[in-house]
Amino acid sequence: MTSITQLTRRQFLTTTVSATAVSLVVPRFALAAPRQMQMKLSFMTFVCPTWPIEKIVKFAKEAGYDGVEIRVDAKHKHDISSQSSAEVRRQTKKLFADVGVEIAAVATSVQFASPKPDVLKTNLESAKANLELAADLGAPVVRMFAGGGIRSLTPEAAKQVAAAFDEVGEHSKGSGSCPILECGHDIIKTAKEAGEVIRQVKTSNFGALWNTSTMDDETFAVLKDRLRHFHVHDEVLAPDNDNLVGLARRVKSIGYRGYVSLEIIHNKDLPEDLLKETAVRLKRQIAEGSK
Repeated sequence: MTSITQLTRRQFLTTTVSATAVSLVVPRFALAAPRQMQMKLSFMTFVCPTWPIEKIVKFAKEAGYDGVEIRVDAKHKHDISSQSSAEVRRQTKKLFADVGVEIAAVATSVQFASPKPDVLKTNLESAKANLELAADLGAPVVRMFAGGGIRSLTPEAAKQVAAAFDEVGEHSKGSGSCPILECGHDIIKTAKEAGEVIRQVKTSNFGALWNTSTMDDETFAVLKDRLRHFHVHDEVLAPDNDNLVGLARRVKSIGYRGYVSLEIIHNKDLPEDLLKETAVRLKRQIAEGSK
């Protein structure tokens, strides 16, 4: 074997230049061992409605959550809303970034199916304002509903909801924030109802949220091209519940890299130990399902 001392000057220069060229062309992270990508875990601020934003961020980091979903207009003590000043938005974004926790989503109560034009107008304005908030905070998605106070989805309502998402989606296009329709809840309970709206939405800046920890084949087929977020509820607090293994396994096939978020509404703070134990267990399930 030729030693370094036996290399000719020409060989040394050739070897050095080649190595340098590789380092310039190939990013440093590409030379490292590949990191397995998988679904991320967050909690909505309904699990801690009395916590200030500083405590929320600190706890999320310590407990191992990847992000926090900020529920606006619910009187939570984080005090973040579409009325927040530019400085508050800047400080909040920095607070999260400094500890390496993401703002997973902004959750609103906006609804688009109301037959009353003035109510629809107010909801469109609120949606746009919250999409601007999310863009300023670096949140990728904003949760919205069909809702509207009607008993069930009609063809007229589906058309109106789709048109509303086209309007707010185009408004926020290029901002980094995407409006998402909550499915599996309110008047969008089934895959059939979700499909009636989704197939009419034309903007590319639109997504779907599935509101439970299980998903059947029909629902997955309807939502898979638009899936941006998941909500899970009290069922995942049970120590023997392993729904996220199956959910992670299912969405692995589409390369899902978004969040599954705890939306647990007790109108009081959940015990911190419970939230920590749940994070450990759910992240283990996600890792298992992502193999």
